[in-house]
Amino acid sequence: MAETHQIITKVWIAPGCIVCDSCENDCPEVFDVQEETCIIRPPAMSADFLQPLTPSIIVAAEGCPVEVIKYETKEVEGKAPWADAPAGEPASAGGVVATARAPAKAVAPPAPPDPKWQALLSTSKISPSLSASLGTTLRRSPEINQAEEFSRAARIEGIDLRNAPPDQRMAMLAAGGAYVPRPSMSDRIRAAVGGTKTSRRGFNVALAVGWGLLAFTGLTFGAMFQAFFGPVVLKEPKKLIRVGRLADFSNANTVYEQYKPQGIWLVNLQPAENKLIALSTTCTHLGCIPNWLGDRFKCPCHGSGYYITGVNFEGPTPRPLERYSVRIEDGYVFVDKSKVWRSELGEWDNPESFLSLV
Repeated sequence: MAETHQIITKVWIAPGCIVCDSCENDCPEVFDVQEETCIIRPPAMSADFLQPLTPSIIVAAEGCPVEVIKYETKEVEGKAPWADAPAGEPASAGGVVATARAPAKAVAPPAPPDPKWQALLSTSKISPSLSASLGTTLRRSPEINQAEEFSRAARIEGIDLRNAPPDQRMAMLAAGGAYVPRPSMSDRIRAAVGGTKTSRRGFNVALAVGWGLLAFTGLTFGAMFQAFFGPVVLKEPKKLIRVGRLADFSNANTVYEQYKPQGIWLVNLQPAENKLIALSTTCTHLGCIPNWLGDRFKCPCHGSGYYITGVNFEGPTPRPLERYSVRIEDGYVFVDKSKVWRSELGEWDNPESFLSLV
């Protein structure tokens, strides 16, 4: 029967790595331990690259304390190229066993060990890697070694960490010293403030400041709400205007323009009519302000024309000027702009739309 051997064709890392550096020390060609997890190096994605590293990968998988290194194997014919390698002698990445040896040298008597290096070596051991060119040292702390022993003891007692829930696995690893839970938020806050306690007076001051800020925010929001949604009330112009005595407007066929800024023309219609009227200065076309040219009103915007009576005779304006109500009180003439009289509605005959000059 032909001899066969197993080779690894694929390797990967399952969730749950505790970043212990064990795999990288056993087989650095395949495993790369980073800050938060361990990854497979890109060249190790090839089955041809993994074949000569099979023994080292198996050693790394067996030495993983949480057993997250997984691999697939394939049986091939022939004798394993690393089977004849002496124990402890590594195989090269190409699968050929290095046989050339340097000539033996006289061994000098060892010097007394340095105390600081002796302390480091006391917590380390030599890796049995068959792939590395030199034996590497496992950078294991006492906590990692304790976690490994705890994991082995758990398997002996029938507890499988691989199939345990994540919280139970982390709790068991923390109990073994391989995992330190992150401090809670309350612990971090206490550490940040130095563990000092707030006095009753300080608490009352902080409470008063908080309520003051809350009240200020509420008042500000209320003022903004009122300013945005509340009605904006504008002061309306005066509606009842005293313009003078009746004798001040005795000149016949005259337009008095001194009250034009207040929107009023006072007009004496004699001798055609014995009336004093108050015309609006607003053009009935689009609201412009016409000018008095001595014989007619002329709008500068669109050319509308009005007689001295306010009747339109040219331009696009659709109707005559409006008249305001006029009356005499205590010998003075008052114009009431709240009452408007329109010719097209037959309102110019209303006694309130003029003052009789007879």
